[in-house]
Amino acid sequence: MTRYCGLMARPTLTDTSPDGLRAAIDADIVATRLHNGDFPLEAHAEPDVAWAIPAEPSEMRSVVTWAGFEPATVERRLDELLGRLAPHGPVLWWLAAHHRPADLADRLARRGFAPVDDTAAMAMDLALLPNDTVPPPGVRIEPVDDEADVDIYVGLLLREMEHEHRQLPPSAGSVRRRYLVSKLGRDPDSRRFVAFLDEAPVATSRLSMAGGAAGIYTIVTMPEARGRGIGTAMTLTALLAGRNAGMRIGVLQATDMGIRIYQRLGFQELFRYALLVRPPRSG
Repeated sequence: MTRYCGLMARPTLTDTSPDGLRAAIDADIVATRLHNGDFPLEAHAEPDVAWAIPAEPSEMRSVVTWAGFEPATVERRLDELLGRLAPHGPVLWWLAAHHRPADLADRLARRGFAPVDDTAAMAMDLALLPNDTVPPPGVRIEPVDDEADVDIYVGLLLREMEHEHRQLPPSAGSVRRRYLVSKLGRDPDSRRFVAFLDEAPVATSRLSMAGGAAGIYTIVTMPEARGRGIGTAMTLTALLAGRNAGMRIGVLQATDMGIRIYQRLGFQELFRYALLVRPPRSG
């Protein structure tokens, strides 16, 4: 089976060795975060770097998800890349220890990037999953299949961002709704889910298969519904949907708070991403 991401064709990944799992994480983060998210990006997959800018004005930052620069050309390539990114506001760079060159973090620091967070890059063999999952009492999990579902899904995402005190422009919701409605019925590599607790929407999850693995994203649970196992059920629902669609490997990025939950599901940490941000250039 071959998955398509923009103009890139990616096979379904099946190597569950540590090296294979690391490769699956790399493939997923490039394919999903640049080409297969919840908002429109203008993505660029070049031989030595993968990056994207917002396709229309929004609160989203430009992003770099992978780099493999040659030592002889890294300075020139960084200057070229950051020159293209500069007009589009702040830049988020996902940096792993195996990205190249080895001193890339130092070179980025000299160009104004600073660490803001780090996250565990995790993967698992989906053969370890149970055959199904039973939602917690009072919880119903449904796929996002129509415009009404999109409204519920986006509404939950916005509530979560507001809880995180993120500054959202008035267009944040409309940009996402318009983009996701345009993909209904035309996006074989994605599945989105919403959980209802006593018929009130309280949680989301998202599956992306664009990179050849079951990439798990947007595990969001509203504060009033936490501590009931809903997030775990939403993760399992997305993973099982990926396995049923032919995926062999599951991947995700986890905060330290979530690592133990994902380890209990069968995930292992393969490496860590440092999240670096360069603020907008003044003048």
